[in-house]
This record gives sequence, structure tokens and C-alpha cells, in this order.
Amino acid sequence: MTYPALRATRPAGRGRLTHAEHDLFRAAVVFAGAGVDSVLKQAVRSCIPIQVEKSDGAREKYIDFAAAYLQNQGTLNARQVAKLLVTTEPEQTLRAAYVDSLTGSSLQSQSQVTATLAALGLAEQRELFKDAKGLNPLFKARNEIAHEMDMTPSAVKGRGKRTRHERAMNTYVTMCHTGLDYCQRVLNALADEV
Repeated sequence: MTYPALRATRPAGRGRLTHAEHDLFRAAVVFAGAGVDSVLKQAVRSCIPIQVEKSDGAREKYIDFAAAYLQNQGTLNARQVAKLLVTTEPEQTLRAAYVDSLTGSSLQSQSQVTATLAALGLAEQRELFKDAKGLNPLFKARNEIAHEMDMTPSAVKGRGKRTRHERAMNTYVTMCHTGLDYCQRVLNALADEV
């Protein structure tokens, strides 16, 4: 159901968002957060093989990963080296491990986003690094919704009338648009690079 359709079912046309309306916007926040995660991970899968060859910054991050991958607490891990040497395509195996390391966990923090940008060789895109901070409200709300059911501290203690966080409609919309617009900017920057 869309927000206008849900809003039309209200007896009174104005006022605070209803519980159902908040839930609709909460779903949008969760999906926008998932969109950021998905777009950045797909960019890594698609562009890392190209960027480690073209971009000095991406290559440096890849070399840093390779060095760490082949070590165990600061010393060379002979078993890890042997695993690479016995494969038919050591470079492909190492790149696959690199991509897995970048896409294995949920990308839901500013630091994970900026690490992904660096791995993609977008270090010259200073505005993207700076603007990643603008994703924090989306990530915070998404985590509250997905992991804490958007419960307020008073709800956890069993007191208070408001048991779930309430945000203004504009806040929900701004968070979602910020996340999705940011993804488009990353893709545009990558299109210029590859």
C-alpha cells in the first residue's frame, strides 16, 4: 500500500502519522538501507576486477589486503601461501577472497561505506567521502527498526505511552532519498572511472 492510499483511509485528513503510516515509512527506511548495501556490494563485485588494474588507489588497497591475507599475526602464513599456489588461478582466488572480504558483512555504517569507496579507487572523490556522513541517520534508524523493532527506551522498561520511535514524515523521506541519491552518485563516479 502506498502512503497516499493509506492516508486516504483516515477519518481525519490531518494530524500525526498513525502507527500504520509509521510502519510504512519504517519499511521504506529498511529498504533504502538495504538498497545502499546492495548497490555498493554489487559495485564491488562488478568493478574491483577492473579497478585494481586501472586505479592506483584501488590497487594499493588490494595489495594491503593481499599482504594481510597471507599473514597470521604478523608472520607469513605458509598454509595460506600454499593454498594460493596450488590453485590453477591464484590471482582469481585472491581477488575472490578480496571481494568476499568487502561484501561479506552488511554495509550499514559510514566507515564501511568509506572503506568500500577506497577499495573501489574513488579516493579522489572527496565529496563522496565527506557526504558519507549524511548516511548516518539512515543507518541509525535502519538499525533501530531492524534490530530493536524501533522500540523506545521507555517501552523496554514497560512504561510510557510511546513504545516506538516516531519521526516526522519529512525525516523518513529525507533519509531514504539521501541514501538512494548517494548510491547514484557513487555509480556515476564509477562510470567515469571504468
